[in-house]
Amino acid sequence: MSRVTAAAGVTLVELLIAMALSITLLSALLQFMAATINTYKLNEDISRIQENGRIALDLLTRNLQMAGYRQPKTAGGTIPHFFLHRCNNSAANDDQTADDNAIDACLLEGGGGRSDRLAIQFDPPPDDGTETDCLGNTHLPSDSILVNVYTVAQNNGISSLYCRGYDASRERWLGRSAQPLVDGIDNLQVLYGVAAIGDIPDSVTKYVSGDSLSANEWPNIRAARIALLVSNGAVNAFGEQRQRRYQLLDSDVIVFDDRQPRRIFATTVKFNN
Repeated sequence: MSRVTAAAGVTLVELLIAMALSITLLSALLQFMAATINTYKLNEDISRIQENGRIALDLLTRNLQMAGYRQPKTAGGTIPHFFLHRCNNSAANDDQTADDNAIDACLLEGGGGRSDRLAIQFDPPPDDGTETDCLGNTHLPSDSILVNVYTVAQNNGISSLYCRGYDASRERWLGRSAQPLVDGIDNLQVLYGVAAIGDIPDSVTKYVSGDSLSANEWPNIRAARIALLVSNGAVNAFGEQRQRRYQLLDSDVIVFDDRQPRRIFATTVKFNN
């Protein structure tokens, strides 16, 4: 008699179980890979924020340290004020009246959660015809007083720190328009340190916004406190989608509802000149 041996194999139930286990493992692996990629990109965003913040803060700090500078060899040259309030102004270059409604206001208090505007004034070295403004424009006579006007503006969904040079001695703009210097700068706030009038004239007693200063207090400024709200400088980001709230110095609370992580950078600069 012949013996018939049953063929070995898997049942349909076993096959379904194996497929379910495979799908579960594959799903877990894909989730792990997605989380790893997102973490990598988030760390990349944070690195860009650090870089943008350091560059912008260093740039503004170096300019503020030059505020009010005049070459000692400049014969008969008067020391300029630290800041210029109005550009294209027919009055004196050291006009102390800030006109927030003027189209050509250089120094401007944004108010609320809007960015402030800085107009740092000094005599750029070396006074030999090679002086440049913040954008590298070299059309500056040796006796010119330069004003670097810093603003925050947005273009194609990206906020940046912009700058444009202004020749205060001849009341003319340098270059055709402001240009971005550092991407990812969402907000700029400034407070001005006012010195005491008395026995210690260089001792700062209070930090106030530009619109709180009277005409008599502007010459007594001895320091500036600046704060920047910095993002990664790109339209897309890889943080958690949620509402984020920030407050810089005296600004109102600034609210964002996106995936963009941000960080506040701040410093205080004492005027050397």
